Amino acid sequence: MGIPLKEVDDGLTLLYLLGVDEIKILGVTTTFGNGTIDQTYRQTHKLAQQMNLEFPILQGEGQRGQNPDTPAAHFLVNSVNQYPHQLSILTTGPVGNLHAANQLDPDFYYKVKRIVAMGGYLRSHGAQSISPKGIKLGYRYLHELNFSANPEAAIEMLHAPCPVTVFPGQVCLQAAFRRKNIKEALWWPQKLRRILTHWVIIFGLYCGVPEFYLWDLLPAVYLTNPNLFETIAFPLGSTMQDLKDGLLIKNPDPKAPFIQVGMSICNPTDFYSNLSAAWQRTAKNFPPPQF
Repeated sequence: MGIPLKEVDDGLTLLYLLGVDEIKILGVTTTFGNGTIDQTYRQTHKLAQQMNLEFPILQGEGQRGQNPDTPAAHFLVNSVNQYPHQLSILTTGPVGNLHAANQLDPDFYYKVKRIVAMGGYLRSHGAQSISPKGIKLGYRYLHELNFSANPEAAIEMLHAPCPVTVFPGQVCLQAAFRRKNIKEALWWPQKLRRILTHWVIIFGLYCGVPEFYLWDLLPAVYLTNPNLFETIAFPLGSTMQDLKDGLLIKNPDPKAPFIQVGMSICNPTDFYSNLSAAWQRTAKNFPPPQF
């Protein structure tokens, strides 16, 4: 958030997590996706400094298949060794940092408590089917950007020995954010509300819809409020080729390894109320970011 012409939901997710008392953030690892690795690391580090955040911001994977010897990968390995079977990992972008950590320590995933991820597209969801071009939103097709950016890392994570829950792109379309929501968010400084309003306009012009979507907020809220969502056990059948398009394919064999997949927000009113309460606590307890 704060990089021109880039998504804002990752920054809104951090502002949400800072306002949840039950969550202690040990660190944030950055990756490419919503900009280059230099852009995402620099902007996240700047945000942390402005808000006086005490946890580290670590630079991670800058491109698919790079050397795993990154600050982010070492941080992940050191963290699970310090707190084995206690840490939840939230992923909101390509998952190459987890792959790098597993290369440094082949027992990495065995020490993780759980992973909650935003990524992938279901082959079909309700009345909506996936085109080879992606999901249709307004007059645009949106290609999947998280799992497809590093399918080797994605398939490894999806088959990790720890519990894995995934929120696919179609489900995240249930969490729209409009100008009305921004106008009501008086706890945010005017400049932040202006940035969000600009993103509503930019995304609207690009796709032809009067809103943007809180993609990364769904798995973040799920961490402490799983009751707000419907999830199902999903036998995983995706191949590497499928994940190059970010596709989550259901295995017809019910004995296949399964993940949990978020299917819907059960109570949208409670979902948005939860977001607002956490964002207000963050605004009260931390200095506002100065974009």
